[in-house]
Amino acid sequence: MNTRPTEFSGRGPRQAKRRALNYWYTNRGRLGLSLSEFLGRCRVSSQDGLTRITFYGERDAA
Repeated sequence: MNTRPTEFSGRGPRQAKRRALNYWYTNRGRLGLSLSEFLGRCRVSSQDGLTRITFYGERDAA
């Protein structure tokens, strides 16, 4: 497992979620995760009008 989390940020939750979903869609074969598994490894935070979604648990390429 990769120890570095991947972050997606946006000016609102919709933009941040769209960026996270685009990442999952583009990399779903390499990640080996269903959408629900991917979202289960994400955490959402908001601060100063910026929404950040952090994905934990990306697998290293074999």
